[in-house]
Amino acid sequence: MLFQEKERTYNGPRSHTEDAFEYLDRSASTESCKVRQFLSHWISQLPEEEVMEIEARIKSGGKNYDSATFELILFAIMSQLGCSLSIHPDLDNGSTKHPDFLVKTPGGDQFYLEAVLASEFSSSELAAERRKNDVLEFLERIESPNFLLSIKTEDNPNTPPKVGVLRKELSKWLESLDPDTVANEIDADGFGVIPRKIWNLDGWKITFEAIPKKPEYRKKGQRVIGSLAGGVRWINVWRPIRRAIRSKGNRYGKLDKPLLVAVNVDAFFLDPIDEKQALFGQEKYLFNRSNLNAPPEMRRSPNGAWYGPLGPQNTRVSGVWLFGAINPWNIISRKNTLYFNPWSALKPPEFLKQLNHASVVEDKLKWVDGSSLNEILGLSESWPE
Repeated sequence: MLFQEKERTYNGPRSHTEDAFEYLDRSASTESCKVRQFLSHWISQLPEEEVMEIEARIKSGGKNYDSATFELILFAIMSQLGCSLSIHPDLDNGSTKHPDFLVKTPGGDQFYLEAVLASEFSSSELAAERRKNDVLEFLERIESPNFLLSIKTEDNPNTPPKVGVLRKELSKWLESLDPDTVANEIDADGFGVIPRKIWNLDGWKITFEAIPKKPEYRKKGQRVIGSLAGGVRWINVWRPIRRAIRSKGNRYGKLDKPLLVAVNVDAFFLDPIDEKQALFGQEKYLFNRSNLNAPPEMRRSPNGAWYGPLGPQNTRVSGVWLFGAINPWNIISRKNTLYFNPWSALKPPEFLKQLNHASVVEDKLKWVDGSSLNEILGLSESWPE
C-alpha cells in the first residue's frame, strides 16, 4: 500500500528540505488527500506484479518519485482514452531492453510509449540548491514573532555552509527592530526604507529584508521566511530536451511499431521556441553584409534531435510528447504538446491527434488544440482544490 490509513493533522506547507512523498504522506490538507487518492487509484489499476516496484520508487523520493509519478500520469491518460497498456513489454528484435509501455488504441493500432525526465539544471546546480534548502530550513527555526524575512539570493554556495553564526546574527538583528516603527516608516516613505541585511556566505550573496507583521499576526511559532527570490541565470531548456530524445532514439534498436517519447521538462516555462530548437535545430540569424539594413534571414542550425548535419536523424522516434514540469498536483495547468516527426520511419496512430499536437503541413509547423487533461482524466478545473 502506497499510503497508510492513519490520522493526519499537519496543515502547514512543505518544508524546504522535505521530500515530496514525505510531505504528501503527512499532510492533512484537502488537496493532499485528493492527490493521494489519485495516485492510489491509478496504482490499483496496474498489473499486480508492477505495483510493488512503482510504490517503492514513489516512496524513495527525488528523481525516482518524479519519474514514477510521471509514468503513472501517462498510464492514466492513455487508460482514460480507452487504450490498453502492457508495462515493460518484451521486444521482438532481440533487444533485452524494455520500453515503459506498449499501448493498444481502441482501434487496434499499437505504439511504444517511453517516459523520460529532462532538466535545465546541471548536477552542480541541483547540489547547490540542496545546500540552499538546508540553510533555509535552518533559518526557519528562528523565532521572529514581529517580522517576516524576504530573502533574495545571488549565485550558489560552493560547499555546505555553516549557518550557526548567521542564525544568531539574524535573530539579534530582528530583535533590535521595532515593528511599529518600521511599519510607520514604510507608510511614510515607501518600501525603500525596509531594513536590510546582506550576508556573503562562501560565494553566495543573501539579502534579507525585515517585513513587519500586522499586530494581530504577531506571535511565536510561525514560519519566518515570507518570500524567496533567486538570482538571475541563463536558461537553456532546448538542449536538455534534445539530449533526452537522443538518449531514447536508438535505445531499443529497430522497432516494428512507432515509438513515442514523453519528456517531462523540469523548467519554469516551456516555450515553443525551445521545443522547436530541440527538435529541428537552433535558430540563427544571417545578415546581408552588402546591405546591413536588410532584415536578417532566420535559419536553423543542423543540431536538432530530428535534423542533423546529414539531414533527418533519430527517425525511430515517431513523436515527442513534451510536458512542462507536470506532477500530480498541477496536472491540469501544465502545458503539453505532442510533436509528430515528419521524417519518422513509422507513422504514429491518427488516434493521437485528439491530444494537443503539432505536425508539419506544407512545410510549416501547425499546432492544433486537443482535449485538455482535466477533461481526459475527469478532474475539476481547480484541481486539486
